[in-house]
Amino acid sequence: MQSPTEINDTSETEFFEISAVARLTGISSHLLRVWERRYQVVEPNRSESKRRQYTGGNIQRLSLLKALVDNGHSIGSIAPLSTDQLEERLSSVLDAQGPINQADGEVHASVCRLGVVGSTLKKAVREASDSTPALQIVGEFSKVDDLVESLRPGAIDLIVIEADTLFPEDIESIQQLTETMQVRRAILVYWYAQGELIDLLDIKKITALRGPVDAAEIKLACIADIQLALRAVKTVPDQGQVPVAKVERSPVDIPERRFSSEELVRIAGFSSVIKCECPQQLANLLSSVTAFEKYSEQCEDRNDADAEMHRYLHETTATARATLETALAELMREEGIEI
Repeated sequence: MQSPTEINDTSETEFFEISAVARLTGISSHLLRVWERRYQVVEPNRSESKRRQYTGGNIQRLSLLKALVDNGHSIGSIAPLSTDQLEERLSSVLDAQGPINQADGEVHASVCRLGVVGSTLKKAVREASDSTPALQIVGEFSKVDDLVESLRPGAIDLIVIEADTLFPEDIESIQQLTETMQVRRAILVYWYAQGELIDLLDIKKITALRGPVDAAEIKLACIADIQLALRAVKTVPDQGQVPVAKVERSPVDIPERRFSSEELVRIAGFSSVIKCECPQQLANLLSSVTAFEKYSEQCEDRNDADAEMHRYLHETTATARATLETALAELMREEGIEI
């Protein structure tokens, strides 16, 4: 019987490094490692150098988990679900929310309305729509001009468009199309393009997929757009609220423990012998700090902000613990305590 995280399809030939997965899903590399370790959300392959390699199916599952966590679900409660169950759960969430108002218009959360341009794309988009209640095809067109003439601005949320080749002028045309039709994003399926050109598309409201694509890839791109839209709505500050600047903290190495829990108990017992309570008090304090260090490392993370704060608490507590261990070692030397 397959586990909820699903067995990786080894027939897939394209793998993604963890940095690419973080960019595609919105899950930081640190949080992704935490979710894998604690909840086994996915089981990535490993390269010969032991680096993680993620499949498209892994990315689809992670995007669903991220969207649900952003909408209040605990990762611990949804991690055991299969990918199909996650899709059903997300559809229920979106249906319950209905339209969401934004300062510049409406985000339709219950469905993601699609306009499709291109003949070879139709089958994949239809299959994605048929298997995902949150996706709805508004119109299929052979040419961009037909879409513009048939649909009013704001009638669709995404344009799915195909292009055999891709040049800078094509990107400008697609950007103009997104503005004219008032869509959130364009999903561009291309066959040939320069690599540096593709790297720029994410910041231009264009998601680039190299053809050929299947229904799963189309579905993943659409779910990612819904996720981004919901996240944008939730992060719009209230009028008059001044955003607080985030303090960037660099990761630090966790120092190894100098004393085990058993050793701290033995050290505390020397107080009655040397008639000084300092070893006992310091050993007890170290036991408490070490316990909180472990707690902060294992505390459940609902999102990236939680993970960042718990990482900071873990590192800070570990640093404090190391300082106290040095003090205890010096005290033991002065008092002649050996263990």
